[in-house]
Amino acid sequence: MGRQVNIAIKYPGFYEFKLVCFIMPANADHTKNKKEYFKLGQTVLVREIWQQRVWTARPMILLQDTPKLIALYWIPGTSWKRARNHQGGDVSVIDCKQGNWELHDVILEGGGTLRLSIPGAFYSVLLFRNTDRTINRWYINLENPLTRTNRGYDYLDQFLDMIVEPDLKTWHWKDEDEFHEAQDLGLISPQEAKMFRDVGLKALELLQSCKSLFNSWEHWKPDKSWKIPVLPEGWDTI
Repeated sequence: MGRQVNIAIKYPGFYEFKLVCFIMPANADHTKNKKEYFKLGQTVLVREIWQQRVWTARPMILLQDTPKLIALYWIPGTSWKRARNHQGGDVSVIDCKQGNWELHDVILEGGGTLRLSIPGAFYSVLLFRNTDRTINRWYINLENPLTRTNRGYDYLDQFLDMIVEPDLKTWHWKDEDEFHEAQDLGLISPQEAKMFRDVGLKALELLQSCKSLFNSWEHWKPDKSWKIPVLPEGWDTI
């Protein structure tokens, strides 16, 4: 048996939170918990999990998997799963809370999307491109940190995001109404709401510096030999 300890952690430049962990005895077998990194070009399964159900499922191409950065590429034409209401439209916050939704098949349009995540961070930075490879927009996705699985990553998206124009100067919050409604319904606490806003502004500051590890990916180009990935068998198994 290990013993439980509480540790206060301050994510550099972001937020302080408490982490509950277990200290194992020196003779414990750690091999079964050894972290396995994915390889360049490998197809990985990226899912949003809400109330123990798959909210979205995307097959993506692994570009980088290190302690500093996880980089993924979403190829145009990819078929993926997303939550929709029973009429096929967007899921309202109240339907989200009550579980009144189902998964639909969607084809990714546009010129491809990069997903850049710092392990342990409460956000990811997405870079959307047009079909002519010009930048459509940057996108700061507020979320719980990625959790590694044996086939990819799971995470929980939050209700608030940020859209940043290609010039990196013009930006706005996205889905603020839903964010406020989620707080009214008790899906997000006032403390969590403030934390995610603070994290978003810090992420924006990094991106606008033009010196972050995200900015260098602006000039990245995909390997033309990569084929469109498909969802693996058992993608919906929690």
